[in-house]
Amino acid sequence: MYGISVEQLAIANGIKDPSQIAVGQAIVIPANAYSNIVWPVRGKISSYYGNRQGRRFHTGIDIAVSKGTPIKAVADGLVIASGKGLDGFSKYGRIVILDHGNGVRTIYAHNNKNNVRLGSCIRAGDLIGEVGNSGNATGPHLHFEIRIDGGPVNPILYLP
Repeated sequence: MYGISVEQLAIANGIKDPSQIAVGQAIVIPANAYSNIVWPVRGKISSYYGNRQGRRFHTGIDIAVSKGTPIKAVADGLVIASGKGLDGFSKYGRIVILDHGNGVRTIYAHNNKNNVRLGSCIRAGDLIGEVGNSGNATGPHLHFEIRIDGGPVNPILYLP
């Protein structure tokens, strides 16, 4: 119905054995099941979601691209944060956070410039900022996160 494989459903729902998905079971449908999801930038993933040897758990993905590369909203949403040095995100430098409803939020961090203001309604693909290396960053890249009900999830499972 949504064009999502059983394996993708199992991964998105933390189910180890896809044959254990039962008829009528409540499951999360990954965002790429919806038609208007886009990548925030196109580039090489320099750091993946998850455990990194000798370092803190990485709550998103880092996409290495040139400083000034336009950042796009991955889906329709409401800007709930746009600034620098925000509480709980001070190491992220300039950051934009979008609320997509149903407990889903996306985070775009280390920006050189934010092009949106708090309270703005955004459509998928809209320009929301420019890639930079603000905050605790070693070079220009976009740190991108998806959070569901406050917890980070692997963005790769939700991007087309």
